[in-house]
Amino acid sequence: MPWLAGSALCAWLAGCAGTPLPELPADDVPEAWRGTDAGDAWPAADWWHGFASDELAVVLDRVKASNLELANTERSLRAAELALTDAGLDRYPSPSLDAGASGSYAGSRPRDGDFRDGGSDAVDLTLGVDYADLLDRRPRFAAATARYGSSLAQAADTRLRILAAAAASYFRILLIRDRAAAARLNLDNAEAIGRIVNARVDAGTALASEGLRQRIVVRRQANALRTFELDLLKARASLALMVGDSVWDFDVEGKTLADLAVPPVAPGLTSELLLRRPDIVQAEAALREARADVDLARLAFLPRISLTGSGVLRSTLANLAADGAVGVGAASGIALGLFDLGRRQRGLEASRLRLESLLADYRRTVVGAFNDVEVALADIDLLGALSEVLAEDVTLAQESRRITEARYREGVQEFEALLGAQDALYAARNAVLDNKLATLLAAVDLYTALGGGWRRAD
Repeated sequence: MPWLAGSALCAWLAGCAGTPLPELPADDVPEAWRGTDAGDAWPAADWWHGFASDELAVVLDRVKASNLELANTERSLRAAELALTDAGLDRYPSPSLDAGASGSYAGSRPRDGDFRDGGSDAVDLTLGVDYADLLDRRPRFAAATARYGSSLAQAADTRLRILAAAAASYFRILLIRDRAAAARLNLDNAEAIGRIVNARVDAGTALASEGLRQRIVVRRQANALRTFELDLLKARASLALMVGDSVWDFDVEGKTLADLAVPPVAPGLTSELLLRRPDIVQAEAALREARADVDLARLAFLPRISLTGSGVLRSTLANLAADGAVGVGAASGIALGLFDLGRRQRGLEASRLRLESLLADYRRTVVGAFNDVEVALADIDLLGALSEVLAEDVTLAQESRRITEARYREGVQEFEALLGAQDALYAARNAVLDNKLATLLAAVDLYTALGGGWRRAD
């Protein structure tokens, strides 16, 4: 009884003396993010509908259904669920049932008698209960729960990363088609100018080298078209792999980025980001697991407590009910290592150091997450402002090329100016396309920075 009372006391003390979870310093959350109402700032779980593309929604649905990496992620998550179930059952006594049968035979012949034989058959049924390491079971289950929470967050992070990459691949396919269309227009313009240059060369009002240089411009635009064909195949292959399909069996119907909308950015972001970013939740789960490891290291200084019990039914095979013999036993044990050369103390210190290191990792993840959101917001704001300027640049470049071409045709403009006007127009058109793609990708980055509509389950 004294040993059992001591065991109960140690178990109670272990339950009440858990290591507190380190808290995030308040300064790590930007002041502008504290105490505000998020409103509709958070993206929905199907955030891709904000781009107003039915085809993009279909493609990402196929990614969710058929992506091979996501399928492996789901299997890993299922394995984590099974491990958590086992950890939950480990909190309780472990029952066991053993059945066995035995038989023996003996024969003898006395000198003055007949041969005698004999034997016995018996069956044993043993029901046992084992409850070892009582103090360790609670922190071990806490560690398993943290690992499962980390698996959930990791699965969400993988899903968000793959969907964002698929959306970006879809955008790049449309960009390449836009670039190809611009290259065809540039080629038409270069050929038209080439005819003007050749006419002047034939008339003797221009140098032959000018005709050759314009032919180089035409060749350059024609080569760009062929390059875009290969780029398009590579982009299609990348997206086809994400939907688990062959590039020859997969294509998208979209032709231009102009058909895509840039989702509006809602104001009012809050520190709720700590619950909506899978990587932050995963870092916090690592902290919780490390805290459980500290608790286990502390419990190593307490006695190892175990309780066992068993019941045995032994009977002959011929008559289990009438000839049975029942035995019941129970035992408790406490073991405490006295001399370990400081191993337990070093283990405790190592677990505390790991907890402090993971707190630093958690803080770095949190600060990085807020920075990601701020950068994405600033990026969207800047790209939106640039889009109007770049559109005006195209208009101005077109007018400059038209004037320069007319003046060159009349012989009052140098060929160098005409080449410069062509290059400026081609660059302006590409800059508009690049800006549209960058704006769409910045919106995807913002959705990713905000967790993609995911939230940790309470």
